[in-house]
Amino acid sequence: MIKKVIFVVASFLLLIPGLNAAVDIQEFETPNGIEVWLVEDHSNPILALQMFFLTGSVHDPVEKEGSTYMMMGLLEEGSDDLDAVGFQIEVEELGAIFDFNTYKEAVAVSAQMITENLDPSVDLLRKALEQPSFDSEPMERVRGQILTNIDFDEKDPEEIAFDAFIDIMFGDHPLNRKREGNKTSIPNLTREDIIAAYQNALVRGKIVVGASGDITADQLGELLDGLLGGLPDTTPPVVQPLSLPQEGHVEIIDFPTPQSTIVFGHRGLIRNDPDFLMAYVLNEVFGRSGFNSRLQKKLRVELGLTYGIGSFLSTYQTGGMVMGRMATANQTVNEAIDAIRQEWAKIANEGITQEELDTIKMYLKGSYHLRFKTNEDIAGILAGMQLDNIPASYVKHRNDMIEAIELEDINRVAKNLFRPEELVFVVVGQPDTPS
Repeated sequence: MIKKVIFVVASFLLLIPGLNAAVDIQEFETPNGIEVWLVEDHSNPILALQMFFLTGSVHDPVEKEGSTYMMMGLLEEGSDDLDAVGFQIEVEELGAIFDFNTYKEAVAVSAQMITENLDPSVDLLRKALEQPSFDSEPMERVRGQILTNIDFDEKDPEEIAFDAFIDIMFGDHPLNRKREGNKTSIPNLTREDIIAAYQNALVRGKIVVGASGDITADQLGELLDGLLGGLPDTTPPVVQPLSLPQEGHVEIIDFPTPQSTIVFGHRGLIRNDPDFLMAYVLNEVFGRSGFNSRLQKKLRVELGLTYGIGSFLSTYQTGGMVMGRMATANQTVNEAIDAIRQEWAKIANEGITQEELDTIKMYLKGSYHLRFKTNEDIAGILAGMQLDNIPASYVKHRNDMIEAIELEDINRVAKNLFRPEELVFVVVGQPDTPS
């Protein structure tokens, strides 16, 4: 089954507040060399797993775009000895939840399983990963779902704007290959293409695992080697570095609607840049959701140009961007673009104030633990930290690192991060003459 996934690009860890510092993260390798982080929690008979295979749609061949996405959507559609209905019945009877997703630079497998049903649940998941059938009937059904989603996206101004922005920024780089494929590639994908995508994506050569729940490290190591041991021990090829444009402009895409959707941004920082934490804190002041960010205060509260505007950091393994989005009436697009440019230049030239820094520090430290309510949350963060090459010790020092940020240092980062002359705007609508 294909599930609609909203376009979200950001660091796994920094957009979700961190773990409580008291949590004990166990780091180990299984006998077969799989890297695992575990938080033991025996308070409930549940185990949550999050596995990232560092492959993703970036490795789809030209003219085979969407093959990895389609393949991952077929993993729950039956194995060699179970059809799709039989697979779902067994999942429900075991009280398990499995999820399979595709991202640009990874494919993800997550599982939530009841401890007393752990062995049969793991065996069922292993069948999905090792013995997918890729039969013609589910292939055609999933193909139809993908094409329906593509049709929907082609009528969605925000999707159109994001796609056009990424096309401008990424150009011929493999990251510009659409995760879901397109109307040319999807109809022509064969079973052989899906098998090739499967053989390239689900490999043990580069995999990280986060786990939380009712299990010990020894038990988990044995479980994972049994679950993943049948997959090929190969490593995906290295993706070429991402080179982003450095000249700003405005691009208009005509779309019949009374308001325009605007996506904007320029090059940013990669996740392992030493200034990334300060860039994250800066963006919390500048463009986070709510009424207190600079962009919201200026464009929504003061100028009344939009119901909402926000900015975020988009990170990939070989490059990053500062991005934002908003919608405004066609006749106010020029005013909105001018206001964004002015706010961009203001934070670059003047930085933020000590009061803004103190306020956001208090907010970020106070919200540190709020979203880690389930084993599923924790497993996802543990795997995401590994994906972003963040050490486990980060969870103990994160608040101290934020508190240690000095105004002079963060404003130095602001001057380098925000580049108003490089801003690219994609406007989808029927605006007045563009700025």
